[in-house]
Amino acid sequence: MAVDADTLRAELRESLRRTAELRVAWDLAEGRVPAQGVPHYSLIEAAAHAVGREVSRLAQALHMGEVVARQQTHARCPACGTRCGLSSRKRTVTSGDGPVELQELVGRCPACHRDFFPSAGRAGV
Repeated sequence: MAVDADTLRAELRESLRRTAELRVAWDLAEGRVPAQGVPHYSLIEAAAHAVGREVSRLAQALHMGEVVARQQTHARCPACGTRCGLSSRKRTVTSGDGPVELQELVGRCPACHRDFFPSAGRAGV
């Protein structure tokens, strides 16, 4: 059963609010933001940005996993043109928000023994 965009948006908003509440509680428990007095706003802002970067990295990894899942299972070797099977593997890339472990497709040509990555260019990686 398909879920409409408004329902997803509301669920996301609720989830993000809970994530923010957890981050505030964690920052207080770890002492990153003082529990007494008035903290400098930069501490609060830094904590908020840390949550945003973490959510961004998770979303990037999930999106790329979906992209890989929709790709073909075979591709032609760019060197010799042999049709090769593709498998999924993990690779860490550095995004604007820090390191992200992404799924990507890799092919190994049995004819010329070359490894190639057919999805990287199309995915912008």
